[in-house]
Amino acid sequence: MDRITLDNLMLHIARGDEVAFEELYNQTKSGLYSFILSICNNHHLAEDVMQNTYIRIRLSANMYKAGSNTLAWIYTIAKNLTLNELNKQKHEMSIDFDDKGAKIGGQYTIDDKVSSPLLNVMKKVLNESEAQIISLHLISGFKHREIAEMLDKPLGTVLWTYKNALNKIKNNYSEEDL
Repeated sequence: MDRITLDNLMLHIARGDEVAFEELYNQTKSGLYSFILSICNNHHLAEDVMQNTYIRIRLSANMYKAGSNTLAWIYTIAKNLTLNELNKQKHEMSIDFDDKGAKIGGQYTIDDKVSSPLLNVMKKVLNESEAQIISLHLISGFKHREIAEMLDKPLGTVLWTYKNALNKIKNNYSEEDL
């Protein structure tokens, strides 16, 4: 979806157009989910943050500046909400009751964590920016040009980061990761 169409959708959403909001959601949901997931590595949290992102978009649509980069605006909201949630969870403790008593530990159990060979290697060797670009391209299917627009980065930077991230993954991928 091009910038002009997204810009028009945001203007319609600001006026309360539900059809425009639904179209924006349908056009951006898969990429946004992958982006959030690349930051938090947790399906449940990514779903919650994604829902909160769309709520924030709807509530803040009147503050959107026409002519600006809509995807960058949306992805900035998502990134900030994800980081806020992760920071909030650092200060939370969960108690897991089992037959042997209570165990105090982290917020999520292993079952809640995303587990796949690619994501395991990405988490191990890539920084946040590299993981986002790889996720948006390989998982969500966005073109490098679209990723550059979303992240508000030059196309050359996105291409260079993507190439370096792929090399890191290739160099660090082993049979142990399967």
